[in-house]
Amino acid sequence: MTVQPSLTVKAAKKQLRTQIKASLKAVTQESLASQSQLILSRLVNNPTFQNAKSIAVFMSMPDSEVKTLPIIEQCFRLNKHVYLPRCNTVPIKHRKPNYLSMLKIETYNDVLNLQPQGKYQLLEPTFGEDAMDSGDLDVILLPGVAFSATLQRLGHGAGFYDEFLSTYKQNWSKLPALIGLALQEQIVSEDSIPVEDHDYGLDQIITSSRTFPSLQQV
Repeated sequence: MTVQPSLTVKAAKKQLRTQIKASLKAVTQESLASQSQLILSRLVNNPTFQNAKSIAVFMSMPDSEVKTLPIIEQCFRLNKHVYLPRCNTVPIKHRKPNYLSMLKIETYNDVLNLQPQGKYQLLEPTFGEDAMDSGDLDVILLPGVAFSATLQRLGHGAGFYDEFLSTYKQNWSKLPALIGLALQEQIVSEDSIPVEDHDYGLDQIITSSRTFPSLQQV
């Protein structure tokens, strides 16, 4: 009886991922660029972002995600420390097989010179100070497949971010502020995202039209 609910949740997550990914295929590059620019504008006026000294940012895929390269460039312009994720699949002690390293990258030019790496052929750093060792992060900007107004996030299913957050919290007894960046097409109704015990809720979600929860300053 304890297994079946979990299987049901996993099946529901898989179904929702399939639905959202299908709808994202219709999003044009023009819409992606427009929404991403508005999200950048909202982000730079966000007090949590403004007060952060060290920020982890995901490297966006060519489509279906908020474009993060302009965000990363803005972080460097504001003299923030920038960390980018590296997906690791070779097991090490005290980490699950799928785990993230958040590696500090020194210049925006270094970002532009990144090459596809690893199993997923993503643009990733191969070296740099690991935030897991320093406990230095103030904010993590998270990707996802779907997001809800109740600050839930549905990832791609590999568990990289949940594992990173669990390990970071265990090591440092704290978490950075967690901000999801979402296209309008990725926002679903409040009770649509199935949740398991290991899933982390977000502190904020920023779309092109609003921030969840509503901030007095925004």
